[in-house]
Amino acid sequence: MSITTIDSQLIHYEVLGRGQPLIFIHGWLGSWRYWWPSMQALSAHYRTFAFDLWGFGDSSKSPQAYTLDAYIEMVDQFIDKLGVARPVILVGHGLGAIVALSYTAKNPQNVAKVATIALPVTSAYLNSRLQDTDPENLVNRVLGRANSFSEIDSEIHKVDATAVTKSINSFSNVNLVNDIANLTRPLLMVYGSQDSLVLPPNGEHSYLQQSVNDRFYVELELCHHFPMLQEKAKFNRLLLDFILASAELTELTPKEYWQRRIR
Repeated sequence: MSITTIDSQLIHYEVLGRGQPLIFIHGWLGSWRYWWPSMQALSAHYRTFAFDLWGFGDSSKSPQAYTLDAYIEMVDQFIDKLGVARPVILVGHGLGAIVALSYTAKNPQNVAKVATIALPVTSAYLNSRLQDTDPENLVNRVLGRANSFSEIDSEIHKVDATAVTKSINSFSNVNLVNDIANLTRPLLMVYGSQDSLVLPPNGEHSYLQQSVNDRFYVELELCHHFPMLQEKAKFNRLLLDFILASAELTELTPKEYWQRRIR
């Protein structure tokens, strides 16, 4: 376990590997731990980091910091505090996807590429139970045991329910559509087609499903809210293909088998 402090607040993080920095940011259910399989898979070529947002895992429980703006600033503080070389690659899930995209939109010079998983493009795409149900009960009753994993179960009790509620409240009037459309860095958007907590862009925003202008959209069939755990090999291969993609790439598709690639 590694700890750093920012303004007397503790940030728990883990790091693995060498190379260009790649930072994983978790969502509303769990902590850094569910990124561990992806960190292991990509650490041969990247220096992978994952940290607990405030209110989650082993980081400080500070209700005044449970806002989207505070979490975006937390990314910048984490990079500065650890002396992480820029530009970084950001990978975020759920709440972490919002933070990663928003940070990139505000600080494009600090980010090489960004990948989002289960990104709600507006609050309307979030299941209201996220805010109304205790995290442990949400995993058990809404996701169901078949769609949970040991990496979630072992950490879910550490989630401060207030962090979930307050962060969703701070997102209630935020619209990420313009940030997505105007992003100047390559973007990968991944969704589980069976996700009951975050819907993919549809209706008036269905055009965001197009892969265009360094934006890639992928839905993983049969996956629920945690594709990085449900389809580890497929997800990790997809993420690596995105990171290594040349400027000429126009489309990304998930592949069935993971093979460690040598550059």
